Amino acid sequence: MARSWRRRLVFGTATAAGVCLVAAVTLAVVAAKERDNRFCVSCHLHEEKFDRFTSTAATDLAGVHQVKDRGVGCIACHGGADAGMRARVWALAAIDTAKYLVGLHEEPARMKLSLRDAECRQCHRPILKAPVAGGPAASSALTGGAPLPARAIDPSDESTFAATSQGEGAAAASYHALRDHDGVTVRCVRCHTSHTTDSGAKDRFISKRIVQPICRECHKQM
Repeated sequence: MARSWRRRLVFGTATAAGVCLVAAVTLAVVAAKERDNRFCVSCHLHEEKFDRFTSTAATDLAGVHQVKDRGVGCIACHGGADAGMRARVWALAAIDTAKYLVGLHEEPARMKLSLRDAECRQCHRPILKAPVAGGPAASSALTGGAPLPARAIDPSDESTFAATSQGEGAAAASYHALRDHDGVTVRCVRCHTSHTTDSGAKDRFISKRIVQPICRECHKQM
């Protein structure tokens, strides 16, 4: 009886250790492969978005991040900024992989796990950087908040925002520079859409088609 109990204990321990080892190796492989953009695109069939993302001349906001730092990949935004979201991403990936292997996977029309502000704030903190002496934002302040020339605008550099206004009166100030907006809660990605192409660098790739209805939620008379 005691010998049988010992065998079961040894077998159970060995099985648990084997499962843990397989899980650890699997997670290590996934963690390595998910940093390869091609690995992501092999299942998520976004070839057009991928071509824009890796282009040498940015044509959308995601592309701006890649042009500025070629080490930035899909997983930088879509991987989760904390352990909780990371676990949810991996759980969803595991479910999707199982569906794919049995032929039941369909490419979703929208993201199942929406990007939160936390994902953006991994890099964009603070939102408004202090103007660099002699830089574009400083020059704008010296000219009384005059609009910056398009060539001076880096869509991923918040220090180019004109931040001279304290109220809604000055059209030259950006949304983030207006203190009246401090209490407004709008998710970053509602305005800063990464893969839309109906805007350009001079507008920081912010689509009027998308942003104007959001503004009208408060500014009814726009």
